[in-house]
Amino acid sequence: LAQSSRSRRRQRALPSTPAPAPAGSAVERMLRLVASRAGAAAARFGPLTRGVGPVARPTAPPSAAAAGAAWGRSGDRCCSFTVTFVKAKGAGEMEVPAKAGQTILEVAHENNIDIEGACGGECACSTCHVIFSQEDFDKLPEPDDDETDMLDLAAGVCETSRLGCQVKLQKARDAGLRITIPDGTVNLLA
Repeated sequence: LAQSSRSRRRQRALPSTPAPAPAGSAVERMLRLVASRAGAAAARFGPLTRGVGPVARPTAPPSAAAAGAAWGRSGDRCCSFTVTFVKAKGAGEMEVPAKAGQTILEVAHENNIDIEGACGGECACSTCHVIFSQEDFDKLPEPDDDETDMLDLAAGVCETSRLGCQVKLQKARDAGLRITIPDGTVNLLA
């Protein structure tokens, strides 16, 4: 008796092959939709691979590139503006492109301007200390307490000093901004 009840349970637990979905059913339509979308994704992204091999990356739709060209835009030029880095004591200046949302430190590093940024832009040192004209300084948001504390450790601090890692650029406010790089920096992390 115990043997027969076990075998009955085992028979119920065995998977059975599912009956095919009736033609035109919701399940069949769903399967066709998924298959067509998978084919469209493969056409857009190329073959998808697992493990070692190229990583699938989306490409910009051709219509977006055509729309940008039609409006006279190319690449990032529509979103960029220039700022000027000035070395202290008239040692030279360099006008460079910047993008909204970048910090002054990021722009400097991207354009090989000699600003150290020893902490990697974490407001933990004063090696990205920069100076602004009073007019430009007044346009910037107030420095927070952490930045003010770090500026206390910088060499050559003045009333218009800021840390380059803490000033995020905005096109409307900062186009044409002049940023003076002071002579010396103090690196407490070295």
